[in-house]
Amino acid sequence: MTQPACILADEPTGNLDRQTAENVFNLMLELNQKINASLIIVTHDARLANRAQRIQQLIDGVLYDASTMD
Repeated sequence: MTQPACILADEPTGNLDRQTAENVFNLMLELNQKINASLIIVTHDARLANRAQRIQQLIDGVLYDASTMD
């Protein structure tokens, strides 16, 4: 697929050093803008997650909007 509507990435930077992870994440954001594809990224890296437009958290099998959590 050359023009996907959605890109799914499960821990795309999980085993990378900080600089490489940053570069990969920047490329993903660039791709998001260039082809207007939604990105769904699963990550434990809060630093990268906080750069996303929308953050959801999965807690005990329930998906929550992170902006409403304390």
